[in-house]
Amino acid sequence: MKKTIGWLACCAGLALASLPAFAQQTGTLLVEFQGPGGHSSNNYGRTSALHAAGRAAILLQTGMPAGSYVITNLTGGNSVNSIASDGLIEVQLTAADATAYAALVTKVTSAAKGGADAENAFRNVKAGDLTAGAPANIRYTVTPK
Repeated sequence: MKKTIGWLACCAGLALASLPAFAQQTGTLLVEFQGPGGHSSNNYGRTSALHAAGRAAILLQTGMPAGSYVITNLTGGNSVNSIASDGLIEVQLTAADATAYAALVTKVTSAAKGGADAENAFRNVKAGDLTAGAPANIRYTVTPK
């Protein structure tokens, strides 16, 4: 009888260990945007890193599975009445396993690229364009925290 109970307990433990909840992978990504910045009156029309971050956040909402991510921080800019030279999104990801996690990282990277590309297109800026000697286009990086 003791062997049967022990065997059942062992089987139950193995069954629980195989559930996806025990195999979840989580992590946080920093999605950073950089642009030329400037003052809103003198530099009207320049790209805004914070606008690119906002556009990327919208793409995350529409392109990511519900419950797979949380935006824990969205920030940028220097002051009131300025065009943001920097923008940051912190995204916490939760996936069933490493393969699903890698797919979510790819989607976040795609959203960052889409946000930067949309802001650059809206302002009619291409890679290589300069404004006051600095790159005029929005650039982005996605790094694990």
